[in-house]
Amino acid sequence: MTSLMKFKTDILVIGGGFAGIWAARKAREYVKDVLIVDKGPLDWGGLGGLSGGDMVAVFEDEDPDDFLKDFVFYYDGLCNQTAMRRMLRSSLARFRDYESMGHTFKKKSDGTYANIPQRGLPHVHLTVSAPYGKGGVNLRNELFASIEGLGIRRLGNVMMTHLIKDGERVSGAVGFFNRSGEGIAVEAKAVLLCTNSGGWKTSYHQNSVASGCVELALDAGAVLRNMEFLAHWNVPRLFAWEGQTALLPLGGRFLNSDGQDFMKERYSPVLGAKTDTHYNCHGMALEFLAGRGPLTFDVSQIPADIVRELRPRAGWMKLNDEKLQAVGIDFFKDTQVWIPQAMFSLGGLVVDENNMTSVPGLFAAGTAECSAGAGVYCGGLSMCHCATTGFEAGISAGKYVSGTDTPSFDDSLARAYAEKDCAALGKSGIAPKDVVRTLQEIVVPLDVSILKTAAGLTGALEKTRELMDGIIPVMGAEDPHYLGKLTEARGMGLLTECYLAASLARTESRAGHFRADFPQRDNKHDVYWVDISRRNGRLKVERTRLPMEEYPIVPTEYYMDQFTF
Repeated sequence: MTSLMKFKTDILVIGGGFAGIWAARKAREYVKDVLIVDKGPLDWGGLGGLSGGDMVAVFEDEDPDDFLKDFVFYYDGLCNQTAMRRMLRSSLARFRDYESMGHTFKKKSDGTYANIPQRGLPHVHLTVSAPYGKGGVNLRNELFASIEGLGIRRLGNVMMTHLIKDGERVSGAVGFFNRSGEGIAVEAKAVLLCTNSGGWKTSYHQNSVASGCVELALDAGAVLRNMEFLAHWNVPRLFAWEGQTALLPLGGRFLNSDGQDFMKERYSPVLGAKTDTHYNCHGMALEFLAGRGPLTFDVSQIPADIVRELRPRAGWMKLNDEKLQAVGIDFFKDTQVWIPQAMFSLGGLVVDENNMTSVPGLFAAGTAECSAGAGVYCGGLSMCHCATTGFEAGISAGKYVSGTDTPSFDDSLARAYAEKDCAALGKSGIAPKDVVRTLQEIVVPLDVSILKTAAGLTGALEKTRELMDGIIPVMGAEDPHYLGKLTEARGMGLLTECYLAASLARTESRAGHFRADFPQRDNKHDVYWVDISRRNGRLKVERTRLPMEEYPIVPTEYYMDQFTF
């Protein structure tokens, strides 16, 4: 029988990244005890620590509604304007909070902040962290320093697998320690999901992005949204490289085998490659199909003094730079082949104005919730989103717990879940890595990811369901570490099914979703979200109309119309 370690807390935060730390920090102001659990090592800080640390903030002399108008345009109208406006209006306060923690944002010689325009938008810009390459590491350290002395408990190497409910209300969670295989149950008055939505492990620095909130949310009865949007990145063939968001506005270009700046000359004369990676990947895919590959990234037009500042000085970027130089490649001088890469889901949980899901007592923040955009990314927005939603969700969860009683926790159900989780431990079977590789092979074809078609998506969905029904149940885990990998692979299977089902449901092209068989926007119907829930063990996919009559901005222009794909 699996041993089960039990904890009690007022608020359980699942996910110890930036949003989770912000949420715990604010929740602690309202309750006596907050517990953060994360599947990674203790206090590793999530993917934010691997970022550049740049942040979107609306400064005192700027109007948040100008930024909002830009985002409505950028997302082709598919924007939760209420949530986006709230985030933008609180962005500067969180930016100042970071500065009060000791974080440094780069300033120019005249004392103003070093801001970089984003995606060709009139108003939106990011503010650069300093020194370059160390911003995410510094933010992580500063955030953890800010909660020292607050009595916030933290546990690492904990894989949460199921939420426990008292009737309709969440009352805790159960999972296991992925280093010992011991079960863990946490009783809580509220649960805050601050994990990533999950991904496909296509870069070694993205290995942690798998099995996020999707299984937990669907099992508990919550609703997912925007699951048709998959984050595409373009990267060097050898090693990933953070920073094209900054490099493109400074003169970086993508070139085809004929030496053409194909984004500018063929697909978008106004923006060129100074846009989101999804549009650049779209152009790259078409160039490949036309026989104009391989494709390279040219940084020769960036001034030498700026190049010196952009040379990574710390973190995984410095590691990659050193690895490239070890094989005789200087990123800023030599030509490298670049490729598109499918990375992770951009969907998340549907939440209300208090960051609560449709399940009472279950809150979400950061990349676990879906309010920040529709499949195209703006540099620095993730840092803003994690800080603002984590801050707000922590307050909301704290107030909720302060005004409610303690729900009942079903010990027998928790133990049953733990037994089920650990049933594969020590047994031979299909290796999780083989399932992951198969799911990668299902997702990455062009007609499934970048240039979607009904035929490609339907075939991929059939393969995914065959995998989930026949292969995933017979996976084995030789030790607790691989039990964690097994859980991730299973979650990746469900994530893939959600992505494919939602992509089939959106029969149009808009923002980060392109259907080659429906290349235009659907202007015959109201703008809609694609929502996914689970009923009787099967996914339920629905369209939900956006409440445009409640929003301040009526879309009249669309970002996608600047491209001639």
